[in-house]
Amino acid sequence: MHERREGMGFFKRAGNRKKHAEEAEQFLFEGEKLQSTYGLLVDFVAFTSHRILFVDKSVLSKSKSVVVSIPYGKIEEIAIEKTGFFSVSNNIEITTKKETHSLTFLKDTNVMEVYRDLAKRIC
Repeated sequence: MHERREGMGFFKRAGNRKKHAEEAEQFLFEGEKLQSTYGLLVDFVAFTSHRILFVDKSVLSKSKSVVVSIPYGKIEEIAIEKTGFFSVSNNIEITTKKETHSLTFLKDTNVMEVYRDLAKRIC
């Protein structure tokens, strides 16, 4: 499993890596492997051998949250917004037949790396 940038320095990343892996692993089924995680503004996103997992921040309340699981084969489109000639925003949109999910990554995350990682899984 690869942990990606989490922001705020090495020690924070190492702590987040362990926390994110532990949280994601409770949702894995037998034979599924956690492959990478990326820090989000709210929580994290995990790429497994079969699907993407993340907390849907649009339905968050103080007392509960929703973990979304999307098999790679159900993703119809991914989009990243360009903010300039050589730069992109820290948001990626994932579209399925049902809806579009917007993931906001931490500022120091290499969002193009995340985009390429996800694109190679769905193409």
